[in-house]
Amino acid sequence: MQARLTPVSMLILGWLCLAGPTLWGFLFGTWSGYSQGHELLLLSVAIWLLWRQRHPDDRPWQGPWPKWFWLAWGLGILAYAFGRSQEFIRIELLSVWWLAMLITWLARGAGGLRRTWFAWLFCLFAMPLPFSLVLMLTAPLKEAVSVLAAGILSGVGYPIGRSGVVLTVGQYQLLVAEACAGLHSMFILEAMGLLYSHLAGHTSRWRTIWLAIMAVPVSFVANVLRVMILVLVTYHFGDDAGQGFIHDFAGIVLFALALMLMAAVDWVLGWIWPDGAVASAPSSPEAGKLVAGAVSLRHVCLLATLLLAAGAAHLGRPQTSPEANARALVPLESLFPGQVGEWRPDPVSVGFVRPAFEQAKRFQMYDQVLERVYVNPAGERMMLSVAYGRQQSVGLQVHRPEVCYKAGGFEVGAVQAGHIDLPGHRLPVSRLVATMPERREPITYWRLLGDRVVTDELHFKLDQLAASLKGRGIDDGLLVRVSSLGGDAEAAWRLQAAFVQALDQAQNEAQRLRTTGVRGGGS
Repeated sequence: MQARLTPVSMLILGWLCLAGPTLWGFLFGTWSGYSQGHELLLLSVAIWLLWRQRHPDDRPWQGPWPKWFWLAWGLGILAYAFGRSQEFIRIELLSVWWLAMLITWLARGAGGLRRTWFAWLFCLFAMPLPFSLVLMLTAPLKEAVSVLAAGILSGVGYPIGRSGVVLTVGQYQLLVAEACAGLHSMFILEAMGLLYSHLAGHTSRWRTIWLAIMAVPVSFVANVLRVMILVLVTYHFGDDAGQGFIHDFAGIVLFALALMLMAAVDWVLGWIWPDGAVASAPSSPEAGKLVAGAVSLRHVCLLATLLLAAGAAHLGRPQTSPEANARALVPLESLFPGQVGEWRPDPVSVGFVRPAFEQAKRFQMYDQVLERVYVNPAGERMMLSVAYGRQQSVGLQVHRPEVCYKAGGFEVGAVQAGHIDLPGHRLPVSRLVATMPERREPITYWRLLGDRVVTDELHFKLDQLAASLKGRGIDDGLLVRVSSLGGDAEAAWRLQAAFVQALDQAQNEAQRLRTTGVRGGGS
């Protein structure tokens, strides 16, 4: 018997033309640095839920398609084309998710879409959150986990101290980072808690509601236990053990602990709201079967829009400009002299460029990173850090210090605008102070998009978007940061300005163009 292409299977194949490259790039390719490693598991569970929740009453939509469907479909297609071509990964993923729901409505009708609501909600847990939102929500979580873990271990006699989110145990210091006690681990644990609640299938509504609510504190407690395990392993077996295999294994233990805690909470709630008896519905031999139907002109139109969107988005993806490709071949260390006026490289700290393939995830797709420490005859030290990214699309760009320092557990003060006077050029800069217990670091930095210094975040993003839409090629980006340690921020900023002026004098014209931008330009 010859197989026949049904409208549903045809649309699914068209949808895969969109979703395949998007999901591959997010999970394994360019955007893998933004994923947390659990997205493939969540998506696999969501697919299993969609298959599990098929029903004998599921039938493809019959009759004319309403106007709202065409509007929703058009919005999804346009969102995908825009998100993928301009590298807005979240818009791209949401449009793929949206179009999949619309295809499900066609394949299973409104009833089938309602029955699979949890699977679609579960998919959202695999979406990457904005980095700024993660930092904002993670800070109190890390602080609370640090306080509780330190309090418990101190109460049982361990020599542990806490300074913010830094735990000191014996001779070791541990930073409670996002991966250990942040929003991402809470997010995946909450997803697993909701999945447990959904699969339990309790007939008591209150029991199901409270089980879902209790997934939040259960996730928090599991994170506390994970941090305590890492602290104990580090204290007894050393830093290498705490940051090696045990660190990754603790993540597995985290999920096991969360599952056991959810089961215990479920057992307690069962005493309060026990399940009642439910009559089982008779099974049908037609369960899960869909009426094939005939391929109509409407289905052909939908397939055509899927294929056109996939092709147009691929062709419209931003490419780096020829100038950026040429500048990417120049090592950062050749742009910054080893001797800057009276400043010499610190003999204790040597400069180095970190290979992009090793640091892609850590530095969010930076191509080169240069770090140096200079010292002057007075013994004052100046730290220079430079990050370079070949392609500065809206989705891929260097992170500002106020973002990176927060991620490292620092408290960051307000960013102040300023400038440094150079020969024929007033260099616009940003200044801030990052503090941690026993460390206060005033910072001066500036960013370049191509050969232009850009200080305003809105203009930075608008310039990126305009370059992509006009097809002139995406410029590369350079972030230069100088910082020093000291309590007097004003004095430190003056010293940093003097260092930048000395650096400018030590460079040739081509080096100045790359590091401080076009002469006479503003922001």
